[in-house]
Amino acid sequence: MYRVTFFTICCVLLLSSRAVGFAPIGPAACDLDQGQFAIGTDYVKGDFKTSFENLYITVEGVGTQRLPGGSDIEFELDGYSGKVSYGVSDQCLVFVSLYRDGWGFGSKMTLRESTTLDWGLTTRIDFVSDEDVIYSPFVRPGNWLYAKAQYDFYAVRIAAGPVYKSDGLRLYGGPFLFWASGDGDFEGKYVYSDGTPVDVKSSWDIIKIELGGYIGVSLELVENIEVQAEYQIADDLSIFGAGLSFKF
Repeated sequence: MYRVTFFTICCVLLLSSRAVGFAPIGPAACDLDQGQFAIGTDYVKGDFKTSFENLYITVEGVGTQRLPGGSDIEFELDGYSGKVSYGVSDQCLVFVSLYRDGWGFGSKMTLRESTTLDWGLTTRIDFVSDEDVIYSPFVRPGNWLYAKAQYDFYAVRIAAGPVYKSDGLRLYGGPFLFWASGDGDFEGKYVYSDGTPVDVKSSWDIIKIELGGYIGVSLELVENIEVQAEYQIADDLSIFGAGLSFKF
């Protein structure tokens, strides 16, 4: 019984798990003057995989049991976000991003500056919360009459690297640390093959830490208007990102 129900829960979660609480990293060094603002929009497309930890399941009339972790859950990344940035100084800026199902904030610092090459450090934290509700239009033996999955997690990315500058063109990249942590809950009503319905609940934790790399390009189309494109990759993470920003 546990295996059948757990397998079905995993299928529901894998089909419904979707998060858009991510954005491009961008050049690691500060690119705003003190007191300068920038507004823009970003788009990401990709995915990252992690595993269940501390997975518990409760079945009506049976009891509660802790199940082995290690089963993969995949989050699809496909969405837009808005961003506002402000130059605290010529070497440091802060920003806030808003997503459909979350928000994030961070900073960029110029560690070393020259005419053609800057070195920087950027940190961003994203918070995501989502809920999916699935209703079966009719009751089939061995099916879900009702199912709801909810999760909350945050993701931290710390990146460093060089930024090459030449006539409105910037090439950037480097390593980054990715750290995601959160939890989720599941509840539903499962129908046995004999037509008997039972309540099912489950809870789990999500933990992911890994190193990756990123590379990108930023181009000034006209004065104070820039576009950028980049790619992030790690063992269980792959993200393409693009953005448009206006400085004032």
